[in-house]
Amino acid sequence: MRRNVLNCLCFVVLAGSTAACGGAQFKATPNEKPQRALKHGAKVEVVETADALPQPVIVVGALSEVTKKGEDDRKNVEKDFKLLAAGRGCDAVVGLKLDAEEQRGNQKVYHKDADGKVSMAVEEVVTQTYRWKAQCVRSAAADGAAPAKSSAVAPGPAPEPAVVSGDTDPAVQSVATKLAGFETNYLRQWKDKLHATTVDPLDAVAATLELMAQVDKFWKVTVPMDWLGCRTDPRSEACVNHAKLIKDFRRADELRHEMERLDRSVSALNWLRKNGGRVTVYLDTFVPAETSDSAMRATLFWTEHQAR
Repeated sequence: MRRNVLNCLCFVVLAGSTAACGGAQFKATPNEKPQRALKHGAKVEVVETADALPQPVIVVGALSEVTKKGEDDRKNVEKDFKLLAAGRGCDAVVGLKLDAEEQRGNQKVYHKDADGKVSMAVEEVVTQTYRWKAQCVRSAAADGAAPAKSSAVAPGPAPEPAVVSGDTDPAVQSVATKLAGFETNYLRQWKDKLHATTVDPLDAVAATLELMAQVDKFWKVTVPMDWLGCRTDPRSEACVNHAKLIKDFRRADELRHEMERLDRSVSALNWLRKNGGRVTVYLDTFVPAETSDSAMRATLFWTEHQAR
């Protein structure tokens, strides 16, 4: 017998700090000098990347929270993170993302029949856990002053995107503009369609899927097989660590599966209006500027994994 338990029944331990369900937590960047709290009423932004923030910027720490309803809790999580960030001297919450996980276990359940006899059964319990994560970042504009000197520099900018203009829907244009930044190394054949006066939503989806296929092959084949030698020595430390890293690729796979089901411009437009931000986060997280070792190590996907 199986039951789905949708309420959160967990706590998370993150290298010395404990985050319980229903509360935002802060974990300082190792060896990072504490920053003074922002002045009362100071604005805290929620942004996808640190690129547009006044430079230099520093990563003061990591923010995390576990909630019950997943995406429905986004506004509450943003509010929690802003309050916590301000207290830690951060004027930006960067790269907010949600990971959903299932935890399976068994529990004993006792039943009483019509005659009053009690029997015991073991039921499978599936617990859905929603974990939110973001970076607590202080920019040069925090309280009108530069941040304290730091060694924790936020990830550098992605390739400079070309400008896409015209009558394109804003949600589609946002994705098309981001994709245009990858034309040189990944999407040469999509240049005309990404720069069309009106970008077809289905073209934006198709170009994204083609880029995802190349990136998927890069992380799952090129890196382990060609660079790390996992074809001949899959049990080496480097290969074992890479296999652990690839497990976190599931959120990218889930996004790709959703996009593969879109077969009409109207459905693609509606999907991008709701999920364009997820596509942008994917591009900022998983796609290296080029297929090189240095570019791979500069991705947010790699740096996040190394920080764990």
